[in-house]
Amino acid sequence: MNKLFASALIAAVGFAAAPSFAGDNISGEVGYVPQVSSAKSSLSRDAVRADYLQAERNGTLPEFGEGADTGAVATAKSGLTRDAVRAEAVYAVRHGQQLGGEV
Repeated sequence: MNKLFASALIAAVGFAAAPSFAGDNISGEVGYVPQVSSAKSSLSRDAVRADYLQAERNGTLPEFGEGADTGAVATAKSGLTRDAVRAEAVYAVRHGQQLGGEV
């Protein structure tokens, strides 16, 4: 009966302590710091939306960060053919410049 009481007590203490972590970020996102600002903006919601749409039309939206479509970021195009890239990989493996693998 002592073990049952001790287990129940530990569980009760755990449930009682859970709300004390409500303000902490325990979601597992490393490096996430919530941005809290007390400054009031002078722009209306419609003005911000218009600025966003204008930047979207001009192509001046940031490539990374909140609101960025990282799936559509243009990547640098290579001038090498598939065979040239494969030849470089084979050369690098044979001369110890990178670890081997399926090339």
